[in-house]
Amino acid sequence: MNRVILLIALAPLLFATQGLAQTQRFRAANGGFGTAINAILPGAYHAKIFQKYGLEAEYIALESGTIGMQTLLANEVQLLFTTGALAVTANLQGGDSTIIAGGINFFPFKLIVRPEIKSAIELHGKKLAISRFGSASDYAAQLAVEKLGGDPKQVTMLQLGGNPSRLAALISGTAHATVFSEPFASVAVKQGMRSLLDLADSGVPFPQNTFIVRRSVLAEKRPMVVNAMKASLETLYLLKKDRKFARDVLKKYLRIDDDAMIDIGIDYYLTKHGEGVLTLPDRKGLEFVIADTAKTNPKAKGQTPESLRVLDGSVLDEIKKSGFIDRVKG
Repeated sequence: MNRVILLIALAPLLFATQGLAQTQRFRAANGGFGTAINAILPGAYHAKIFQKYGLEAEYIALESGTIGMQTLLANEVQLLFTTGALAVTANLQGGDSTIIAGGINFFPFKLIVRPEIKSAIELHGKKLAISRFGSASDYAAQLAVEKLGGDPKQVTMLQLGGNPSRLAALISGTAHATVFSEPFASVAVKQGMRSLLDLADSGVPFPQNTFIVRRSVLAEKRPMVVNAMKASLETLYLLKKDRKFARDVLKKYLRIDDDAMIDIGIDYYLTKHGEGVLTLPDRKGLEFVIADTAKTNPKAKGQTPESLRVLDGSVLDEIKKSGFIDRVKG
């Protein structure tokens, strides 16, 4: 009789121990945090949605995609949300990164300048702030100057990190221009800066935001990667439905406490374009990155997305075929 009582008493502990054993440790990171769509990974973390899928998750906010890719390749994180351009440059150097889902598949940046700047030509000999060389802001800044008839080679690019640092440099006059997506573009204009160009109108495809993993991790821990993407997709629809939750996450990481500014980002990047996550980035965008990289890196000449193995649609295909998307959409 005493043995039965003891077994009954220990049963909850045994089941709890088995549950913990099945939980996988997992790290996810944003490489840069500039738009509302960046709320997906921290949203999944704070709402404990990763845990629903058996992941003992840690979320890391990194100030740039360049740092994010270094962290991914060092296996310090297992899932990175950043520009797909970095998968191209990493694999040219022997990396094994691959894009498993999309995000924003165009340039969402605006060229924001100080009030005295009236044209791109006036930026010649002046300073334009980006996050890091090779980042999405770097590609966007050069393209914006070109689109307005300027020469990027005559503009000094400053690596100043995240949006708050670049905004402070612009207002103080340390930098004369930068590129911002919303809501930072509107915040800057509200503080007296000028918008010269909206690159979203340029029609140039670009893998602005993508989910990236290492191919080796996908091969060895595929169920973990699939579950991480399921958690991310469930969070996307939660953010689209729950405005207060989306605002709370974005205020924490964007450091903007203006609901009107935050809502600009939510409406554009989550409500209008959030389901870009469900597709791989436009092939033409990756070809643009390869061609641009080939101007300075001979290794890129003749390469294709296939030769660099930067795309893997199998995770999204598996999730879609299971009927998961329809279930979480509600």
